[in-house]
Amino acid sequence: MALESQVPHWEWFYISMYFFIGGVSAGAYFIGSLVELFGKEKHREISRLAYYIAFPLICITPILLIADLGRPERFWHLFFYTKSGIPYINLQSPLSVGSWALMVFGGFTLLSFLDNLVVDGRLKSAPFANLYNRIPRKVYAVIGSAAGFFVAGYTGVLLNITARPLWAATDPLLGSLFIASGASTGAAAIVLAMARQKTGAGDMFERLQKFDRDAMIVELAIIMLMIIVAGRYAAPLLLSWYGFLFWGGTVLLGILVPLWFQWSSHRPGTAATNPVMLSALLILFGGALLRIALVQAGQM
Repeated sequence: MALESQVPHWEWFYISMYFFIGGVSAGAYFIGSLVELFGKEKHREISRLAYYIAFPLICITPILLIADLGRPERFWHLFFYTKSGIPYINLQSPLSVGSWALMVFGGFTLLSFLDNLVVDGRLKSAPFANLYNRIPRKVYAVIGSAAGFFVAGYTGVLLNITARPLWAATDPLLGSLFIASGASTGAAAIVLAMARQKTGAGDMFERLQKFDRDAMIVELAIIMLMIIVAGRYAAPLLLSWYGFLFWGGTVLLGILVPLWFQWSSHRPGTAATNPVMLSALLILFGGALLRIALVQAGQM
C-alpha cells in the first residue's frame, strides 16, 4: 500500500517570501560582483546599488525563517543538532546546510555594504575599515556571490527533496528555476533603484536589461520544461487558483509583459510611469508569485 507524503504546511507569507527575498538579494549581489570583477569604473554605480540592496534584504530572511519554526527560541537547531548532549553540524540536512550558507552569504553582503558606506563617505568609522584597503573587495565579491548562488538555488533543491508529487517530479529543475528567477529579480531591483534615483548612463540600463532579458528567457524555458517533466503531477499548476497566479502572474505579467516592454522600448526615460520602472516592478511581482504558486501548489 502506498504511503502518502506528509504535507509540510508552509505558509506563503513566511517560506515563500523567504525564498523570494533571498533570491532577490542573491541575484543583486551576483550582478554587483560581476560588475566589480569585469566592469569599468563608470559601471560601479551598478555594483554600489547592488550591494546596498543585497544586505538589507538578506537581513529579512532569517526573521521569516525563524518565524516559520513555530518556536523561535529553537532557531539554533537550524545550525546545530545535538547527540548525547553534544552539538554538531549536520551536513546531511539541507535545511542546516542552507542556514549556514545563508549566514556566510550574509557576512559577505555585510562586508560589501560597509565597504560601500566607507567609499561613499557615509561611514567615517567602520569596524575593520582599515582592512578594506588591504583586502581587495573582489575577493569577498567572488566568495559572497558563490554563497549567494547557493542560497538562491538550494531553496528549489529543498522543495525537490521534499516528497510531494509536484516538487519531487520536477527534480532537479526547481533549483535552476530559482537561480534564473533570482538573477532576473535581482537585476530588476537594481534597475528600479537606478530609475528612481535617476542615476547611471544609458549603457548601464542596456546592459542590465540584456542580462535580465536573458535570465527571463532561461526562466521561461525551465518553466516549460518543468511542466512537461512533471506530467500529471503538474495539475495543481494547471487546474487551481495557484495555477492562475502562476500563469497569469508569473508567466504573463512577470515574464512575457516585461519582455515585450524591453523589446518594444528603445530608450528608458526617467518618469515614474516609464515602462522601465513598470517592467522592473512586474518582474519582482512575478518572482514573488512564482514562489507562492510553487510552494502552495506543491502542498495540495
